[in-house]
This record gives sequence, structure tokens and C-alpha cells, in this order.
Amino acid sequence: MIHTGLLDPGFVAVLESSFVAITIGFGIYFGLYQLTYLLIVVRAIGSIAEERRWASDELLSGTFASPLTPGVSVLVPAHNESAGSIACVESLLRLQYPKVQVIVVDDGSTDGTSEVLREHFPMTLTDEEPLSPIEVQGEIESVHRFEGHDALLVRKRSVGRRADAVNAALRFARHELVCMIDGDSILSPTALLRVVQPFIDDPTVVATGGIVRPANGVTLIEAEVDRVEMPRRFIERIQVLEYLRAFLVGRAGWSAIKGLLIISGAFGVFRRDTLVELGGLDAESLAEDAELVVAAHRHHRTEREPYRIVFVADPVCWTEVPATWSAVSRQRKRWAQGLGELLRGCRDMMLRPRYGSLGLVTLPYFWLFEQWGAPLVGVAMIVTALAGLFGFIPWLAIGLALLISYLVAVATSLLAIAIELGATSDYRTGRSMRLLIGTALLEPILFYLPHALWRSIGLWRAIRSTPSEWGAQQRAGFAQRAEAPGQAA
Repeated sequence: MIHTGLLDPGFVAVLESSFVAITIGFGIYFGLYQLTYLLIVVRAIGSIAEERRWASDELLSGTFASPLTPGVSVLVPAHNESAGSIACVESLLRLQYPKVQVIVVDDGSTDGTSEVLREHFPMTLTDEEPLSPIEVQGEIESVHRFEGHDALLVRKRSVGRRADAVNAALRFARHELVCMIDGDSILSPTALLRVVQPFIDDPTVVATGGIVRPANGVTLIEAEVDRVEMPRRFIERIQVLEYLRAFLVGRAGWSAIKGLLIISGAFGVFRRDTLVELGGLDAESLAEDAELVVAAHRHHRTEREPYRIVFVADPVCWTEVPATWSAVSRQRKRWAQGLGELLRGCRDMMLRPRYGSLGLVTLPYFWLFEQWGAPLVGVAMIVTALAGLFGFIPWLAIGLALLISYLVAVATSLLAIAIELGATSDYRTGRSMRLLIGTALLEPILFYLPHALWRSIGLWRAIRSTPSEWGAQQRAGFAQRAEAPGQAA
């Protein structure tokens, strides 16, 4: 404790009042955050439970057999994805869906992505012309058609932005719906049937998003998931936990109140006409997936057209996540910068009733808690430490506040784990459950501070309008097994 006896009593009184007021303010801020998040969790649980009641294999069979089921063009941007591109494409060619067009765009890869695909899948050079006048910055160099499949490989020059590759694929899409996934991802066989069902049930649906899970630790047999285990690295396990919270809790809750801001670029389905009308994805944005969703909200609200953008908890897309701390730091800085740029671009929608739940709830929440939460955590810790050193706030009270914050964070993660275990059997093994719970206990201690620092750097870049690109990620590819147990001769 720092002694204040040598300081002017009036100054000490003002200093003490300031520290106490700031500390109380931060307490109210974090209390409001936890309350809001709790309400989102409650809505998410209700939404997922209702969806489970209506989901059935008979419904999927009817969708598969119906001649009215809309076709889907799957857009796959791939930049240096040679490690996982074959598994990705094979999973798409095996989808249980009546009408699928696959369009893979090799966005200037330097690791032989196109060569690997052409060696594995027979294809021929074609002179097919684009179907939509979507602007693309990188020149399209060649188009190849897969033999025996409704699939194309488009090679283009890279401009360092994923959105430009997606727009290039969109130019060749011919079906009513388009699905976007990453080149390091695979879809479960019935994923399209499930994520397309809302379009069939409700003609006003313009976009749907499905669950994305880390593929690290997953083993495949013939491009289908055979076994799911928790990855061996702590940084990978943290991301498994984050994805459970983000999708099973966060996006399900936002969807339930009609305020969904983000449909992951790793797995989202949109009406093709809507994307063409919007001019495709914003190639200058680092958060092009959220930018697209906001643009759809803005367009339909401005035109006063009925629409819905929904999250579906059943479909699963497995995608490889960064496996090192340095790669995660680059990713989170980029995400934070993208969010800052996104919120700056749609500040005119905040607190505007005409934009519904998105304008009144979602955007203010993301601005107040997601964008500014990370730097405020740092400020709060510094102020609290100083208040303790000066003796203005008892260390017992500080310790109690930290304990409560820790317990709330752990409880949120445990709730997401419980929802996951109730919904699927992916992580029900004893080892996976122990690792998930252990990760939930350690994450607030080992990950929150560096994550807050990365997000603060990303926000600073957004404020300064620092140019940034997606950058390179090292891919390990998917673990493969040649045959299922017991199938050997």
C-alpha cells in the first residue's frame, strides 16, 4: 500500500472519490454486459430446443426428394490450401443434396493448390463465361471443369482479400442459393439439407448460417468425419471452446431476437439474387462476412421488404483453426480491426428503430462490449490495481470482484459445453469432456489478457485506418484414415 499522508488531504479525497467512482462505473459496465449476455443465452437455449423439436430425418428426406428444392452453388475461395483442398472438394462432391454446383477459386496460390486438385480430380480447360457482372479486382486466368461433376476450378490473380475470390466464384454461380465455405473446410453430408430448410419453410428468408467447428483433432474417412477428439494444443482447445460459445450461444441468441450480425464466411447460405443486387462482397473489408449481413439488413429495411436472416444450429462445417499463438494473435488483430471498420461504417444504423433489433440492440452491444470491451478491461485492471495500492479499495474487495468475474466466465463456458453435450455426441468421451472443462477453467487466467491486448491493437488499427491484408496461415490439413475399423480384409 502506498502511503498518502504526505499528500494534500483535499487532493487525496478527490483522488479517492475518482478511483471509487471509476471502479463503480466499471462494475456497472461489466454487470450490464453479463446481464445482456445472460439474456442472449436464455434466448439461445429456447431457440435451439425449439429447432431440435422440429428437426427430423423424414423432413430431410422430403427436402432431398422434392423437385422444388432450390439448387445451391457452393463457393470455395482457396489461397494456399493444398493441404486440405482435396478433402474439402471431396466432401462437397459427396453432399446429400439434389442439385449442387461447386466452384473452387484458386486465389493466386503459391503452394500448388490448383496442381494438387487437377492431379486428383480429372478436369479440362473450358472457355465458360461468367453469368453475373460482379466486379472482381484480380484477373481471372483460367477456368477448368471437373469431369463427371458439376464443378469448376477458377484460377485468378490474388489481391490479398478473400472477398475478391468469393466474388469471382459468384460470377459463375447459376443456382438460386449460394453457399460460402473456406478451402480448408468440410461439410457434413446433410449440412446443406439442414441449412437450406429455412428457405423452403419461409420465402422471406434471405440468408442462413450454420455451426462451424474446429477441425483440429478430427479424423476423416473418405472426406467424412470418423472421430472427433479434442486437439492436443491448448491454444487449439481454447478455440474449440470459443466456437461453442460463439455459435451455440451467441449466434443462436442473436438470431432468436432477429438481430443476427454475423454469418460466418466459413459456412453461410444466401439468395444469389440478393448478393448480385448488393454487388457481391465488399472486397475492401476485413469483416466481409458481417459487412454482407449488415448490407442485407440495410437493403431490406430501406426497401421495407419483409425478410429474415437466421442461424440454424444443426448443420456442421469443420474448418481448420490456427494452431500457434502467433497465428491466433494475427487472426484476432484482424478480426478486431474488421469489427471496428464495420461498426464505423454502420454507425448511422445504431439506435435507429427503423433497423429493428439490429439497430436497437445488436449494434450498440457490439460497439459497447465487443469493440471497447478489450481496452476497457485493461483500463479497469490498471485503475483497480492503483486503487488497491493507494488503499482506496480493500484488496479483499478487489479479490472478491476478480473471483466473481472468473466464476462468471467459467460458468458461461460450462453452459456452452452443456448445450453442446445435450445437442451432439461429438465431445462426449471422457477425455474430451475433461479437456473441455479444464480449458474452461484455465482460459480466463491464461488467454483473456493476451486476447484483450490483441483486440486493442486491432481496434487501434481500425481507428487509424491502417491498411491490412488477410495474410498467410500455415495449414496442416486433415487427419485421414484409409478405412473404418473392422473393414480390413
